Amino acid sequence: MKIRVNKEERQKRLNEIVEERKQKEIIQQAIQKENEVKILLQEVFGEMELFEILDSNTTNSIVEDFSENFPIAFWNRINWKNAIVNRVELNDQGIKSIPSLLISKGFDTSIPIYIFWGYDNHPCVKTKLTEELLSNIEDIVWLGNDLYLYCPTQKYVIEFFHDDTVNIGWI
Repeated sequence: MKIRVNKEERQKRLNEIVEERKQKEIIQQAIQKENEVKILLQEVFGEMELFEILDSNTTNSIVEDFSENFPIAFWNRINWKNAIVNRVELNDQGIKSIPSLLISKGFDTSIPIYIFWGYDNHPCVKTKLTEELLSNIEDIVWLGNDLYLYCPTQKYVIEFFHDDTVNIGWI
């Protein structure tokens, strides 16, 4: 006895299988990105208690909040010419002075910040702005072209752009 399945049913089932595979690939890629971040930050911090890797919904929420507060130019960097943004540009030697600079501007550097990369789907990382973090920033930037350290509660950001510029901005 032969069971006949019509062409539409076969096509529908094939589409379902393809969609299931795509979803599995998306999940596998997300897991891979999370593992890349976890391995890197364990090397930088040594202890997982010093950072938290966020899920995709929270990551999207943080990045969305950032882009709603800071004007983004079409080439995916903060539009520093916009009058609502205050800015200090630093050189590589100035990176270690970021906490004291922020404190001098009235910011509390003990409040959590979020790390995210500009051109990739790595998850956000919740941590604190520490000397240890800043002294290892080159290793962290390595995961993506551009890196942002964002404090949504105090509305400041530190941008490490791929042209080797470092900017601190606040609104």
